Amino acid sequence: MPKTKEKKPEKLVEKEVAGDAPENQDKTFLHFLRLVIVAGVLLVFGLIFVAWGTYSEGWQNNFVDSIYKVAPYPAASVGYNHWITLNEFNENVKAMRRFLESKEASYGGGNFDFSTPEGLKRLSIIKKNILDQLIEDKIVEIIARDQGINVSKGELADTTQKVLSQEGKESDNVTELNYLYGWGPDDFGENVIRNMMFRERLEDKLNQSGELTKEIKSRVDLISQKLASGEDFSELAKTYSDSPSKQYGGLLPVFSRDEATSEITSAAFRLNVGEISQPIESASGWSFIKVERKFQEDGKDKIEIRNILINKLTFKDWLANKKKDFKILVFMKPYYWHTQMGKLYFKDDGLNQVEDQMMRTYLNEKNQEADFIINASKTPPTNK
Repeated sequence: MPKTKEKKPEKLVEKEVAGDAPENQDKTFLHFLRLVIVAGVLLVFGLIFVAWGTYSEGWQNNFVDSIYKVAPYPAASVGYNHWITLNEFNENVKAMRRFLESKEASYGGGNFDFSTPEGLKRLSIIKKNILDQLIEDKIVEIIARDQGINVSKGELADTTQKVLSQEGKESDNVTELNYLYGWGPDDFGENVIRNMMFRERLEDKLNQSGELTKEIKSRVDLISQKLASGEDFSELAKTYSDSPSKQYGGLLPVFSRDEATSEITSAAFRLNVGEISQPIESASGWSFIKVERKFQEDGKDKIEIRNILINKLTFKDWLANKKKDFKILVFMKPYYWHTQMGKLYFKDDGLNQVEDQMMRTYLNEKNQEADFIINASKTPPTNK
């Protein structure tokens, strides 16, 4: 009797049919993995290429700016582990440029024009100063945090809201902020208020701890000791005084009693010739004075004194010294950090000279303005 062909179980047949599925799945996965690797390699090389163009060639265009928004390329590092990103720098530059090109910032009857050669130089200086300020703000934050000072999100939001709500014009202020800088309240808080709060809290803590006066008081004590031991007043003035008169041994121009308007000059008339005062505190610092001579001229009591001035250390002075202690690396091509000066400079010295000249021009204009106001106030009104 012929044998009948055995029929395989259905489940076994299904298993044989599906036997190629794992192999196909492996091929699909490998193909996907290759695509991921290729895309990753292209992305890495793309980022390296943008980095080369940014740091070596100084690329500046909308395309690379859009890359900076997602890739945190550094503009500078502060103390190795704190960073200022190119996107942060660019956003601040855009905001400042927007303001300067607005009618509210018009100067001399016209807006700032950054399309001219002169305007491009001004823009370069503005960019440098923005980066310098970002570095300083980062240093302030680092020092403040080291001293246990923090600014919470809630505190930042509350302070920002209070500033924008001044005079009950929050809506108007927010609208103007957006028009002038392209910022919303959060941008304003993060870019301005946050740095302001760190700075104010750090300064308050330094004042409370006596940090700002500690070094100055030691200088005052040193001079007191040297004067008590009989050292020459004029030589001490040349060595220790912060006044321009130090080059003359502290000698000041003769003045009369009615010209003695400060606590220093008023105290001079209470001393005898040759007498040296105890340190006298004023708004600017501490002074030692020595009376050289007293006399009368044109019916007026006049006096000639020497002065040793020790300026008070302001928070700005203290911070300028602290900035020199930080290791700053600047990655942007046009700039370098001068450690001994604690400042950012152009590698192109021509631009440094342009900035210096612009600052001198600005100060001269301010001095002329002050002279005009003073002279105008002295001019008696005319009767018509």
